[in-house]
Amino acid sequence: MPRRNQGPAAAAVVALTALAGCGDGADPSPQYETAAVRRGDLSVVVEASGTIEPISSVEVKSKASGEILELGAEIGDTVESGQMLVRIDPRTPRNHVAQAEAEVAAAAARLATAKAQLARGEKLAASAWINDAEYEALELAVANTRAEEIAARVALENARIALEDTEVRASASGTILTRLVEPGQVISSPTQDVGGGTLLLTMADLGRVRARVRVDETDIGKLSAGIPARIRVAAYPGRVFSGAIEKIEPQAVIDQNVTLFAVLIGVDNEEGLLRPGMNVDAVFDVARREAVLTLPLMALRAPRDIETTAEILGIDAGELRGALQLPEAGAAPVRQARASAGGQALQLGGGLWVVAMRDGRRIPVAVETGITDLDRVEITAGLAEGDEALLLPTASLVEIQQQIQDVSSRRSGIPGLTQRPQPQTAPARPPQR
Repeated sequence: MPRRNQGPAAAAVVALTALAGCGDGADPSPQYETAAVRRGDLSVVVEASGTIEPISSVEVKSKASGEILELGAEIGDTVESGQMLVRIDPRTPRNHVAQAEAEVAAAAARLATAKAQLARGEKLAASAWINDAEYEALELAVANTRAEEIAARVALENARIALEDTEVRASASGTILTRLVEPGQVISSPTQDVGGGTLLLTMADLGRVRARVRVDETDIGKLSAGIPARIRVAAYPGRVFSGAIEKIEPQAVIDQNVTLFAVLIGVDNEEGLLRPGMNVDAVFDVARREAVLTLPLMALRAPRDIETTAEILGIDAGELRGALQLPEAGAAPVRQARASAGGQALQLGGGLWVVAMRDGRRIPVAVETGITDLDRVEITAGLAEGDEALLLPTASLVEIQQQIQDVSSRRSGIPGLTQRPQPQTAPARPPQR
């Protein structure tokens, strides 16, 4: 089976192969299990739990104070924009309208009288029957009465608005979520009550809702806006609702010593099946690779494994490092980074390699990796399908898996969090001397 060229390190690898095979003909290193590179699908998902909530809810209050005479909607009713929701006793506002109308009429009469007096004053001033001061007084009277008429009309308009406010109407289409008042109850207006007035109803448009889930900080780096999500609710166990991440809130929440971040998922709800307060389980499809080369994660080696591996293979550590062109020991072997394509995913850093079995010999081979589900890892360069790699003890990857298991154990028993099983690995055998 053809294998990929290992580049300029090929000659050094050949030398290391010869070194590993020299001696009395017996294999000086112990026998370890091997894993084959095989082609398959690899996916990275994140699971979380939360609740359904409306995207935006409206608190309905009345600008008018008084006794409630009628309620036009009940909890659960779907109302249209402009529909009457609450009717309040209109008698006092109606009386204010009548009084304002009378004041407008009186102000108009006073203005007409002032204008007539000013017209006569112009004739008298032309004949010198009145002096300039008297004529200016007539002009001032017209200006004052005109201002009084405008003030009276404004008061009338305000009185009519107050009368209209006795009928509380829906500002937009939506569903009534709560009703906090009953007919006969006397309410106060938020414009007159320093306490904010009486809350009558709450309503929201449920044609599109939002799932608010909490994601552990160990998984939040894999998520970003736009990543698709699959939503399940207990009320409809056989149905999956589709959505996508709209926003990740920046402020963390600490719950029982676990750091969580709120993730908001927009979900279409045209059928009205999802209701506020429903518990949901969300699965985020972070990344998926189909028909790619994969290898068990524990077959990978990191730069810090050079010394132990060289001892196992019976070769010089410096030659091994030079053949693989790796950095000095102590470099960070694993990091969590953003994938350049397919969204954010858990990836391994550079400098990884394996001990491959080729023609009965153990050959160190540098590899490039893609995404990993912490059980298997995508191999993008360095190995071909069917190649086998030794499962040698590796301190770096064992530490990483142990950290993941520690985080998982801290999360157990916390309501609203889904615990996922971690890949099981057999303890590595110590090297035999």
